[in-house]
Amino acid sequence: MNDPVARSAFPWRSAAVWLTVLIAAMMVYNAMQAFTDPAAFAARFGLAGAADADASFVTVYASRALFLALVTAILLLARRFGALGLFALAAVVMPVADAVQVNVAGGPAGIVARHAAIAVYLVVTGILLLRLERNA
Repeated sequence: MNDPVARSAFPWRSAAVWLTVLIAAMMVYNAMQAFTDPAAFAARFGLAGAADADASFVTVYASRALFLALVTAILLLARRFGALGLFALAAVVMPVADAVQVNVAGGPAGIVARHAAIAVYLVVTGILLLRLERNA
């Protein structure tokens, strides 16, 4: 292989890797919660009552979260840290949109702040992944 990342040992000591593993695990956790209890998930997300109005929408969210977790895992295991970094940076759109949506719906400020913190988390993770790719 000509790919220097593929030839080197997997960088388990990298913060970028562990931040990525954590976000993928949280996406799976969120999906499982949304599948098993849409109403509780909607409330935790900041949109209490959304599942009452349309529980199938929450399940659509769950399937998409599983897809994102799967893509994240595949890119991580394939050692495509640069692509994963760009993916993380592009994904910032989601928690920002979530924060805006929860805020507009009158959701709790703490949940709006949590969505904003997830956006910052993704920016930091994306930058660290791009550095990992560059340094590999």
